[in-house]
Amino acid sequence: MGEKLVHFDDVAPLPPIKSVGGKGYSLIRMSREGFPVPPGFVLTVDFFTPWIEAVTAADQWQDFINAPPEEMTERAAVLPSLADNLSFNDEQARFVSQALERMEGFELFAVRSSSPEEDLAGASFAGGYETILGAGRETMERAVRQAFESCLSPRVFVYKRQQGFEINQARIAVVVQAQIASEVAGVGFSVEPISNDYDRAVFNANWGLGETVVSGLASPDQYVVDKVSGQVLEAVIGQKETSIWLRPDGGTEERPDSRHDQPTLDHDRLTVMTRELIRVEELYGRPMDIEWAWRDGRFYLLQARPITAYLPMPEDMVTSPGRPRRLYLDATLAIQGIQEPLSVMGQDFLHILFRNVSRELLGHEKLVDPDEGLVRMTGNRFYLSLSHLFHVVSPKSFGRVIGNMDSLVGEILLQIDPESYLSHPGPEYLHHLGPKIVTHVPALPIKALEAALIPEYSAEVYHRQVGKTLAGIEADKGAPQKINEYTDWLAARYVHLLFHTLVPPFVAAMLARSRLSRIFADRAKEESQTAQDLVYIDQALPHNITIEMGLELYAIAENLAGLGVSDPEDLGRRLETADLPPEVMEAWQAYMEHFGFRGPRELDIAAPRYRDRPELLYKQILSLLSLEKDSDNPRAIHKRSAERRHQAHARLRDAAYNLGAVTGREYDLLYRLVVHFGGYRENHKYYLVKAISFLRRRVLQEVEGLLAAGRLDRLDQVFDLTLDDLARALDDPAIDLRELIERNTAFLQKLHHVKEFPHMVDSRGRILRPQRPEPKEGELAGQAISPGRTQGRVKVLHTPDEKPLLPGDILVARATDPGWTPLFVNAVAIVLEVGGMLQHGSLVAREYGKPCVAGVQNATNLLKDDEMVEVDGSAGLIRKMA
Repeated sequence: MGEKLVHFDDVAPLPPIKSVGGKGYSLIRMSREGFPVPPGFVLTVDFFTPWIEAVTAADQWQDFINAPPEEMTERAAVLPSLADNLSFNDEQARFVSQALERMEGFELFAVRSSSPEEDLAGASFAGGYETILGAGRETMERAVRQAFESCLSPRVFVYKRQQGFEINQARIAVVVQAQIASEVAGVGFSVEPISNDYDRAVFNANWGLGETVVSGLASPDQYVVDKVSGQVLEAVIGQKETSIWLRPDGGTEERPDSRHDQPTLDHDRLTVMTRELIRVEELYGRPMDIEWAWRDGRFYLLQARPITAYLPMPEDMVTSPGRPRRLYLDATLAIQGIQEPLSVMGQDFLHILFRNVSRELLGHEKLVDPDEGLVRMTGNRFYLSLSHLFHVVSPKSFGRVIGNMDSLVGEILLQIDPESYLSHPGPEYLHHLGPKIVTHVPALPIKALEAALIPEYSAEVYHRQVGKTLAGIEADKGAPQKINEYTDWLAARYVHLLFHTLVPPFVAAMLARSRLSRIFADRAKEESQTAQDLVYIDQALPHNITIEMGLELYAIAENLAGLGVSDPEDLGRRLETADLPPEVMEAWQAYMEHFGFRGPRELDIAAPRYRDRPELLYKQILSLLSLEKDSDNPRAIHKRSAERRHQAHARLRDAAYNLGAVTGREYDLLYRLVVHFGGYRENHKYYLVKAISFLRRRVLQEVEGLLAAGRLDRLDQVFDLTLDDLARALDDPAIDLRELIERNTAFLQKLHHVKEFPHMVDSRGRILRPQRPEPKEGELAGQAISPGRTQGRVKVLHTPDEKPLLPGDILVARATDPGWTPLFVNAVAIVLEVGGMLQHGSLVAREYGKPCVAGVQNATNLLKDDEMVEVDGSAGLIRKMA
């Protein structure tokens, strides 16, 4: 049995959080560090043992903990009443009486619950527990009982379950603190909540007690202060509709204050508050929020807790306060459309890959250098350092390019001041980067020219070289045995294939496509048909691996028609036992041979592949069976797209020859290039994922011995190791892998609460967002991606297998990768938060002729399932329908 009561100012080691709760621990710690904390004490978890025993012995408690999950909230509703008849026993009464005697000079107190799980780094329980203001000595027992009762609240159990805490036990501590009859009070944040800027403090304030600010009863004043310079950046006077004041005889009263239009804080007070907030942040080593008060010219700290809802950044990306900031683009999201954090091994592999890219292009590894590199693999993400990149290409030029993949980033780069983020001096190796690359890899321009002049021969060489390289990798010809050395060998071979074979013809096709747009630029502005034709000539191109993926999946569904298979489990069982006609099994085996190594989040080696979890495909296959018309199937859509391309080609060719014979012949050459190589645009990713699948297979073979030896608990834990870690572990059985995994995943644990990663962020945590005009009421605006207008019911998906997407639904997602492709068949339109003209979802939407709008901020929250909307892919608008 531990201590039952702890005073803030006791000269003793700090008590554990599990004894005094997060709130109590914070107050004790700050008080002993000399912060201006009003005096008080904590009734510990052990103090309440008699009350907890009484509660848990009750039949209602047993009914609650034995209830099925769906009935727990209902059963919890009666639990607070179990505290109604609780009272202090003699020992508890003596402890409280003696503690109050030490609080001479104070007659009124704030009584707050302090849960052992509350105010930890990952869980705030904000609003979950109870605070009683103005409690007197005579009413103390009642106030303590009321605070204790909040640990039995249904909302607390719901939050615990969401956060993964045990709910079959009740634990609570209670803080009793001298009540400050404040003249002005409120809250403060050491990180600006909206922008996530680490160098901006935000304070909300109102007259009287801070309860109106905390509970949202009034619109407070808001002040934003630069923590480095001390400058007040923003002062917004709120309405302060009402105030709460402490009554001299106990309790509180609510009444308006005549000063509602006057500022509550001046510069001097804000300076004191900012200084103290910074001290609190430094004490805890992380962003904090505080509750504070002023009384008779004196500042008081009433509470402090870690901010949980902010974006943490890896230390190696953060610059010191006041130093020049660096700007980063999250390429994981903006380019690859991956929302979730990468695994430790997934991040490590990408670092090895780009290390080989740097060697291949430049003969050194500076592209991934921690200080000078353009590419950063850190924090379980993949970033581009724009502060360095801007020495190579202007923000506006890069914005136009990246805007094809992520329109929001394109908008941001057109709006920012690049000088504020440009690194000085820039890395030397970036000077004349283009010529250096051409000098080091002359095959790039030579083979691109070859593709332009003799595309048929270039295509033949392309496929022969790809086949030869993949055969060599699969046969492990000359491959090292150690897993880390094998990885480097594998990455080197893929990178050589990338720049010597895959990239040159695609570059030729992209340049050809760009030139076509310039030829018809004026005509496209005047004639909508020409603008549409420039979209159509990209459709149904040969060798488009992503479209072939959809067509092969449809072939399975097509052969299932009429067999009465409607249940995913039944389909899975019959595929596994080959209890289906030969044509179905052949289509299934062909799909798995060509695409079984793919899957959602496929760039992360930790992500399961279709061959690992074929059930990821079953619902998608069956959804293709529900297409109402043959004209809606992928093959029919592809045929219509091909016809549209041919018709568009004929019109554009006529228009080109009308401009002159030279332009006409140039058009023929350019179009031939687009047809030959435009469909290759996702091949580099296809073959990269195939290479990753080879590595994944090798890793899973190696891990079997670690599992057998009891060094790992689960197979997927291997992906919490780097490849060097795994190699050392295989050589040295003394290495503690669980300890290594805990260390490797420490930052990953901090990301669990992050629902959406920002497109761009700077080195002081500031999230950059585009400044957009407000759309009309009932409208959401984004970038027009694929033309057309249609209506349908919204279906919001966060993963491709979250729920069925039925024919006629409008797919709303944050971003998509090839694992989402089959869903586009049933969707009548697509709305994406992340994307541009060349992002995966945009390409597939245009290929299938589905209206698409991308770059729609917060679409997955603003749009709800079954809501009727109209998607206008030509105007870039989503209109909610009454």
